[in-house]
Amino acid sequence: MLLRDVVEEIAEKAPNFLSPASIVRKVTQVRDRLIRQPGGAQQQSDTVCTGIDLRAGQAQYILPCPPGNVVDVDIMWDGEWRRIPLRQFNQRSIKPYYYFQAGVLGLVPNPEEDCVMGLKVFHTPVLPELSLTDMNGPTAFDPDYDMVLVYGVLREITSGRDAQEFDAKYQQLLSDYQSANSGWERYSINERW
Repeated sequence: MLLRDVVEEIAEKAPNFLSPASIVRKVTQVRDRLIRQPGGAQQQSDTVCTGIDLRAGQAQYILPCPPGNVVDVDIMWDGEWRRIPLRQFNQRSIKPYYYFQAGVLGLVPNPEEDCVMGLKVFHTPVLPELSLTDMNGPTAFDPDYDMVLVYGVLREITSGRDAQEFDAKYQQLLSDYQSANSGWERYSINERW
C-alpha cells in the first residue's frame, strides 16, 4: 500500500475528521513504534552497524540512533570482538558493559587505548518522518502488513466500542505479523515407532 492508501483507509473508518497531516503524523508514530519492537528474525536481518572510534580514557560516545533502537553492542577487547551487555547500574563484577545516559553510550571500564572502529553499535534504522509529500510513496513498513498501521492509528484516535473493535483487529494483525517475522520455522513432526 502507498501512504495515500493507508490515509484513505483511516479516513474511511474514522468517525472523526482528522486532517491528512495529522493522520500521516500518527502513521509515522505507529510505524516507528512497531519497527522498534522487532521479532527475532527482524532483529538480526534489519539492523544497521555503525562503527565508532574508541579513544583512550574516553567513556562516553554519541549514539547514532535513539537508545530504543540499539539491538547489540560489540567492542574490540584484548584483540577480539566481544559482545557486551547493557547495564544501567554500576556492577563492578561484570565488565565490560555499556549504559545509556543523556543520549550517549557509556562504556565501563574506560578504553585503555585508541582503536579505529573499535566499537560496533547494531541498531534498527532511523527512518525519516512521513509527510504529505510522501503520499505517493511506501510507508517504509512491511508492505504485506500495512493494515497493522491502519488499525494501530484507528485504535488511538477512537474511543469506546469502536476503539475496542479496532484494537481487536490490530492485535490479530499484529500477532500475524509477528509470527510471520519471528524467524522460527513451523515443523510438523510425525513420529513413527
